[in-house]
Amino acid sequence: MKKFLVVLAAVAMAMGVYAQKPGDVVILFDNDAHCAIDGYPVMAGLRDSLQKKGCAVAVVSAGDFSFGGPVGAASKGEFVIRLMNAVGYDAAALGNHEFDYGMMQLRHLEHMLNAPMLTCNLKENNNAAAMPFAPFVIRSYYGVNVAFVGVTTPTALYTSSPMSFKDDEGNYIYNLSNANLAAIVQRAVDNARAAGADVVVLLSHLGDSDGVPTSVQVASQINGVDVILDAHDHHVIPSRRISDKDGNKLCLTSGGTQFQNIGMAILPTSTEEVINKDNIRTRLVPVDSLRRVGCINKAVSDSLKVIKELFDAMGSRVVATTDVDLIAEEGDIRVVRLRETNLGDLIADAFRMAKNTDIGWANGGGIRANVTKGPVTHNQLYAVCPYNNQIKVIRVTGQDLLNALETAVREYPKAEGCFAQVSGISFTIDTTIPSSVVLDKNGRFEKVDGPYRVSNVRVGMKPLELEDSYTIAGAAYVLLNGGDAISFPSKVELDTEMVSDLELVERYIQENLGGKVGTQYSATQGRINFK
Repeated sequence: MKKFLVVLAAVAMAMGVYAQKPGDVVILFDNDAHCAIDGYPVMAGLRDSLQKKGCAVAVVSAGDFSFGGPVGAASKGEFVIRLMNAVGYDAAALGNHEFDYGMMQLRHLEHMLNAPMLTCNLKENNNAAAMPFAPFVIRSYYGVNVAFVGVTTPTALYTSSPMSFKDDEGNYIYNLSNANLAAIVQRAVDNARAAGADVVVLLSHLGDSDGVPTSVQVASQINGVDVILDAHDHHVIPSRRISDKDGNKLCLTSGGTQFQNIGMAILPTSTEEVINKDNIRTRLVPVDSLRRVGCINKAVSDSLKVIKELFDAMGSRVVATTDVDLIAEEGDIRVVRLRETNLGDLIADAFRMAKNTDIGWANGGGIRANVTKGPVTHNQLYAVCPYNNQIKVIRVTGQDLLNALETAVREYPKAEGCFAQVSGISFTIDTTIPSSVVLDKNGRFEKVDGPYRVSNVRVGMKPLELEDSYTIAGAAYVLLNGGDAISFPSKVELDTEMVSDLELVERYIQENLGGKVGTQYSATQGRINFK
């Protein structure tokens, strides 16, 4: 008992000035956890501490929990779901990356999770009334009915696996309602209120940055929401006051990514008769500070240990060595989405060499971790290539290739996953020219409606010829399925072999490099240039 009181006092200090009172309702949330499984015992530990203090506690996710790390890729999300069940989640919104394993696997994960997966804006094209997933769920805490409404970014149609939204013939059978998103969210909020909700919490996997649509934009077009738990942009936002349609202020909060923080929304039921947007407070608690004071749930920690043992057994073998650090990230910046890196060069080389093509194309969003010099295990390569991308070969015209490059750099200088790492080709980006890429309503490439940012394109040693044809090896996600909004209308598929990016990278290092990445990758190769 004495040990528990010491831990409880330490947790209160870690949480700072907003110590909760007995009788309050506290909503704990994660967002963009991306398989950072070490956070789950801390989440459960914080829940336990608050409950023992007399608070009612909900635990929810704002999305992107099952994908984005090797432990997720190795189990197709199942290890993560097992840990979420060990914690005891109340609800989870679907992020764009929940669709990366395909709709069938997502359905399997939905059945595994002991809580509803929520999204109000996924619709069937041929049946607008059908709701493939629940739009909201209502839970009661100390007599207060709290509705959690889920919303998923429409960009999932091309930032996730596009095939999740298509039939076997490649036709879209689902959409995410970009054109009328605010109206759809409003309907879900109104239905939740009609079903008895006293408080409405929007689990919004839209983000708050510039773009279409954002949580801020949607909030300004609707009413009836009391607090927004935001995700998708990985921003750290303890509390931001924004306006709804009627000019009322409400809090928006977001906890960063990979369990940097656990988010809290505090409903002061101990002191207020009516809970609404005016008195709900939000804050973030750093996970490291909680871990340091022993805020850990032992049962969930034991479950984590089992998961890690299973995962380690799958991939702890050493598969290569590297004499140089291979770079995808520098600090918090995903530089592989902004410029050429030596790791991007290596992966694109692996695709091109394995498939004997003119060009290797590796989308920056598919390269997820650094590799430090020294021994390299299979799991380390899994961390780099966690998406199980299937590498295909297509033949395209030079014009399509130029348009694809232009589309890949359309967001620069914003770090986006569409940025291409390449092999066998070089080009220059003119940063003074704004992007004129036009996308259609489904986020697919339509045309370049102005000057090109990309110039001086050379394939091998020769200038690009728009009428010639070229072969490209890259992820089916990009080459065949329209991922990252990139399109190759002239494409002819040349290779139907099923082989993953991870397998090709491992094979390239072992067979082409003799098992060791040497000084040939100590620097970049001048493939992507700027002016």
